[in-house]
Amino acid sequence: MKNVRKVITDYKLVILVSLVVALVIHLPLITKNILTADVLLNTGYYSGYSWEISLGRFGLYLVGLFKGFLVLPQLEIFLSILLFLGSIILIFDLFEIKNKVIQVLCGVLVSVSPVVSATLLFHYCSFAYALAFFLSVLAVYLLVKSKNKFLKYVIPSFLITLSLSMYQAYLAISLTLLLLCWMIQILKKKFHWKEFFLSFGIVLLGALFYFILMKLSLLVFHVDLSSYRGASQFGIDTILDIPSRIILAYQSFYQYYFTDSIVSNSNMFMQIFYIVMFLLLFIGIGWSFYKNKVSFKYSLLFLFLFLLIPVFVNVVVIILPDTEMQLLMSSSYLLVFFFVCYFMQDKKVFSILTIFLFTFIIRGYIIQDSATYQTLEHTYKKTYQIASDIRNQINKLGYKKQVMIAGNLDRNAYYHKESTTELRNISTYTYGFVSNYSLFWDEYTNMKNGWSRFLEQELGTSITFVSSDTYQEILDSSEYQKMECYPGNKSIQLIDDVIVVKISN
Repeated sequence: MKNVRKVITDYKLVILVSLVVALVIHLPLITKNILTADVLLNTGYYSGYSWEISLGRFGLYLVGLFKGFLVLPQLEIFLSILLFLGSIILIFDLFEIKNKVIQVLCGVLVSVSPVVSATLLFHYCSFAYALAFFLSVLAVYLLVKSKNKFLKYVIPSFLITLSLSMYQAYLAISLTLLLLCWMIQILKKKFHWKEFFLSFGIVLLGALFYFILMKLSLLVFHVDLSSYRGASQFGIDTILDIPSRIILAYQSFYQYYFTDSIVSNSNMFMQIFYIVMFLLLFIGIGWSFYKNKVSFKYSLLFLFLFLLIPVFVNVVVIILPDTEMQLLMSSSYLLVFFFVCYFMQDKKVFSILTIFLFTFIIRGYIIQDSATYQTLEHTYKKTYQIASDIRNQINKLGYKKQVMIAGNLDRNAYYHKESTTELRNISTYTYGFVSNYSLFWDEYTNMKNGWSRFLEQELGTSITFVSSDTYQEILDSSEYQKMECYPGNKSIQLIDDVIVVKISN
């Protein structure tokens, strides 16, 4: 407890400022109707744990069991922010970053990053994801800092296993953080080969324990491993394909910082700031080599480990076939900011340049987050308007009849007609991961469940959907083909005593 109080005292300014800024920026997630297709299906009560277990995320079931399977957005978002802050403090202490101004700016930067925003948006599992992030960081912290052998070698394996059970992509966090720590140890002339291999072995042992427990969870819950993103295809072919996927890892690293493929960079000129950041990092590394008089042998080792950073931060695209890096899976990229802080904190000129750089990046992140929340709120309002119209038409035609809603709002011209230049400008600055998603999936069961959930929770209307067989029969009928798309006069009508709503072709 004394150590915890000391950490809180030492980093109270970072905690206070980062917490206040994070709550203000992410407040719309708590106070406004901001939904995505996944969030809509899992509001109030989350029952999709068989799906999560089939993906190997049995830890989400344990967290759900702890919560009584209820979804408590306000509480879970707040606790998630606290867990991210706890992780930030541990990394500061791990890297021995003492500059208070840089601490505060880095803490704010991470707290408002699009990666954290995307995590908080999925509030039905954001607490579990944030906990997994924290446990990954804590595992490495104990591996590096602890003197007690049990805390140093046994507990980290358990923490890694628990973290992966909630989100396997977070293996990149522990591996990348450990890699960066050993690079710093090289500069401090504290590098030891035995400890180096042993620490990575502990992480891999935790991953092995996870794999065993994952297989056991599938047996216990009588669930087959899902084929989603190639999760069930891992085998000898995957191992043989690793060299080509390493190339994909480097491509993903480039895409994350300098393209709009993973996160939208061009609209806020973020790629320019990242170029400056990497230039500062290279200069800082060069200065550290000169100041610490690192030997040629260890300079080569440092360079080799540095070149491995893209592989480690993108390890999920290497070990899972059919996987491409997405924003929600990109948490390991946040560690690069701490690495920059380590090299920039001591020399005054470097510190000032970093302060300006982080300020501009924070500005960009805040604009991206805020624009995304505004876009998603506007999506909700448009969907509510259409759902309200559908409800009124259903009541006129007979509220006890079965209902069929066909088509996707993304392909509806009326739904996507931008009414003002202001809305177009706002949507330009979203980061692109979820802001352009419809609230409803194309697949019939999820689409049906989404519309049922929206009409029931947002408008208080319960409806009975047709079976998938009837749905397909009506889709193939000539009467349906002649219907207009919403909001046309013939977009809602009776076919075979079923109220049919045609959203798009």
